[in-house]
Amino acid sequence: MKPAIVRALLAALCSAPLFAQTYADLTESRNMPNPYGSVFQVEGGAIGTMVDEEDPAVGLDDGISWDGRVYWRNGAVGGRRGVLEAYGGRDGFFGSWQDAKFVGDETVTRVELRARPWMFYRDGYYDRDDTLRANGFYEGSDYEAYVGFGKDLQEGLYLEFGPYYRKLDFARRTYTPATVETFRTPDDFNAYGGRLYVEQSSVQYDRRRGVPKAGYVLTLGGDREWNDSGTEFGTDVYATSLASAYWRARGRLDWYIPASDDFCWEIFGSGGWQDDKDRLQNTEGQRPLGSQWGDLQARLRIHFGNSFSITPYAQGQYSRTLDESGFNSDKNVFFGGGVETWLHFSENLSLHGYWSYLDNDNRPSIRIDRDVHGEQMFYLGMAIRFGVTRR
Repeated sequence: MKPAIVRALLAALCSAPLFAQTYADLTESRNMPNPYGSVFQVEGGAIGTMVDEEDPAVGLDDGISWDGRVYWRNGAVGGRRGVLEAYGGRDGFFGSWQDAKFVGDETVTRVELRARPWMFYRDGYYDRDDTLRANGFYEGSDYEAYVGFGKDLQEGLYLEFGPYYRKLDFARRTYTPATVETFRTPDDFNAYGGRLYVEQSSVQYDRRRGVPKAGYVLTLGGDREWNDSGTEFGTDVYATSLASAYWRARGRLDWYIPASDDFCWEIFGSGGWQDDKDRLQNTEGQRPLGSQWGDLQARLRIHFGNSFSITPYAQGQYSRTLDESGFNSDKNVFFGGGVETWLHFSENLSLHGYWSYLDNDNRPSIRIDRDVHGEQMFYLGMAIRFGVTRR
């Protein structure tokens, strides 16, 4: 191979960033660090799960499915004062327009459309062996429109608030144990409310690799929501209706601690605290169950050159859920770990994979047509980028 070609290939590898975007990244954080000013990224691959004990009646099953996501960002709208973003994946769809001069006075106006058409609700309880038992698992969808107004209070400190409207629909298909004869799903309803974000950010980037190397992003958020739901749902033994209004609080931390040029500690944490009676929100299967929950990962990102990285991590979850009676609560702690890896062939093409284990029956579904989940999850896919412009 000619030296000029070798140098060109090495330059491409050295500039390849480690980057992935999810629905949670876009909705739980306001100004998540992003190495791109503009990009169109397509990622696709296979995702699978393995279970300790199969129970297909409640979705615990070995399986492999397709997985993919698309992310687009244009950071030069309206004289570089506006940003357009769009995302679509198994975890949801997201569209956003933000502009810093629409209102004026350095106020950021943000319009967001959100959709989660493949929601899985796991209404149940943990027994003494920390096994998740079902009252009834069922399906639904969630659509939302939000308008926010934000401003930098000082360097790195951002405040945003605004109103939102949600529409929730529920399918009739349920997954219940044989001992439960009936489980009534909620009726479709509308909800609206106000939302507040406070975010502190001090992230520094490694420009060679396009990854965070130091600093943190801490986001705190809260909702006050009203709804027009009025019917009871659940089993004959434990049926409740939603209250007319609820409050919710949540937080997220992405913290990067450099150890050397090739090693970086990452602390990723998220958590929430909802009303004890918010039965619907407390049974969303895409995150830990319960009115109080937390998820923490301690990760060590190891770079081998600038084209390959591997990140082993340990994980812990906390979940405060109602017991079988529905009147008292239990506290549960789960542990696990995993490894994530990226291999960059160029700035436009990367291989992405991960494997993880958590001793919690409640993990995200790997399919959109039915609820399939398990303690072990694994993924392998390719990411392709077009129109890359670095920030």
